[in-house]
Amino acid sequence: MVVAGVALIALALVVVVVAPRVLTRSAWTIDRPRTALASWSVAVVLGVVGFVVGVALVVVADRPLDPFRLAESPTHGLNLGVALLGVAAFVVAVRVRPGAEHEAVRQAMRSGAAPHREIDGTPVALVEADHALACAVPGRAGGVLVSTGLADLLRTDELEAVVAHERAHLTQRHAVAVAVAESIERAVPWVPGARAMARSTRVLVEFAADDAAARRVGRDALRRAVLVADGTSALGAIRASRLG
Repeated sequence: MVVAGVALIALALVVVVVAPRVLTRSAWTIDRPRTALASWSVAVVLGVVGFVVGVALVVVADRPLDPFRLAESPTHGLNLGVALLGVAAFVVAVRVRPGAEHEAVRQAMRSGAAPHREIDGTPVALVEADHALACAVPGRAGGVLVSTGLADLLRTDELEAVVAHERAHLTQRHAVAVAVAESIERAVPWVPGARAMARSTRVLVEFAADDAAARRVGRDALRRAVLVADGTSALGAIRASRLG
């Protein structure tokens, strides 16, 4: 049992070290972002489960009936309780928390301050703003928001492409993927790959949303929309290039 536990711990450490190197240096992740996101999730599960189960096997190896020695002292039970509370706190921290801008959008949607318009079958909240803005706000009171400053710059098919991109963020639950990755980064910043996972996830969800939107409205319309809305940023240039 000890050998199996040590082997699982070693496997978990190998996954934690090797997976980020492979997933951040492989060109295929750009063309298959959803597969890359799934691979990150599998690596996290293998790493966490392997480590936890491995440690558990080592701990219970010589005392299977009372692995935590609860009968010896009540403090052991207290320590176990604190550990479980710590795990529960991490699970709570992982849940999606909308930012200040998202909460403002939700308030505008609930109050009717942001008039709605149906674009390609999707209800979209339009807000008066000169700057280009498009975002997907998760949750029951969320949705797709586009600023008038961006809508005025886009042709009809380009605006539909932007809305399709933001709708893909909602339907594919990208906010959850980003929240989990960023929570792991904050919780264990010293673990190799935690920062790389968060950074990669933020990029991969954009690629995945682009692919979904391109299938719906076409790659050319989406590429033109990206250039108008985000063509000056490094990520925007990469997005436009892979759509070309």
